[in-house]
Amino acid sequence: MCLKLNPDEIKKYRKAGIIARRALNKAKEVCDQGVPYLKVAEEAERTIYKHGAKPAFPMNISVNSVGAHYTPIENDESEFKKGDLVKLDIGCHVDGYIADNALTVEIGTSRHTSLIKAAEEALGVAIRSIRPGMRTKDIGKNIENVINSRGFNPISNLTGHELKRNVLHAGTSIPNVSKGWTKIKKGMVLAIEPFATDGKGKVKEGGAGDIYRLEGQRNLKGEDLEFYEWAQKNFGSLPFAARWCGRYGEDHKSSLKRLRRFGAVMNYPVLVEKKKGLISQSEHTVIVTSKGCKVTTKLSQKD
Repeated sequence: MCLKLNPDEIKKYRKAGIIARRALNKAKEVCDQGVPYLKVAEEAERTIYKHGAKPAFPMNISVNSVGAHYTPIENDESEFKKGDLVKLDIGCHVDGYIADNALTVEIGTSRHTSLIKAAEEALGVAIRSIRPGMRTKDIGKNIENVINSRGFNPISNLTGHELKRNVLHAGTSIPNVSKGWTKIKKGMVLAIEPFATDGKGKVKEGGAGDIYRLEGQRNLKGEDLEFYEWAQKNFGSLPFAARWCGRYGEDHKSSLKRLRRFGAVMNYPVLVEKKKGLISQSEHTVIVTSKGCKVTTKLSQKD
């Protein structure tokens, strides 16, 4: 059994992949000592719009022991410091067809090159191993073996994920350890993202972040319903940042707060390594083919 993608869908996935990579490269270019996190996120997100796509989620800027779900808040004054290990994770979509990619940079030093390389090499091995019929546990085993061979631990409770139109996490998880019995099928679109750490190998919730996603309406009325419908029109089912809601008006913060209380939006917690270990990440999006897979988030010379 396979999933069928028509040529137009493949074209949109590929276009999204090219734009996502351009945005990630722009973020890497801007990321430096003394630069605000917010500037990097805004430059990357501006690149996405410039090339005709939309963000699939707020840019994640995860520093040192943070693994995921930190995005700069409005007027965020945080700046990169010498020695920071920074995960840049950004995605975009073209008509709902999503690309997701990430890389790790070290600010001003080179003490953690081996940790960065562990995630990068694990990603390469995983991508080369993918084929229809294999189990997700086999991909995870390949990732785990590479990271362990480098002297580090994979993050066992962070995973890659299947992508579908307008759905960032679409059911199938791609583990970074040997677990999971789901079979890979031709036509699947997958975000493969190894995380390596010098810590315990698990993340825990470290407090509320600034990334949100709409849930059900919960019988909202008045201005709360008005804000919900505005967010639904602008973000649909995809995650969004509170700072993006400034376009709605001055009341967006109080509206978000009320919708959280009513259960009409969910708030993603920032995830941190349990033993405060440093984390590296590397990620590409692929489309599974009959003999392997094609990476969408890689630039060719003509791109």
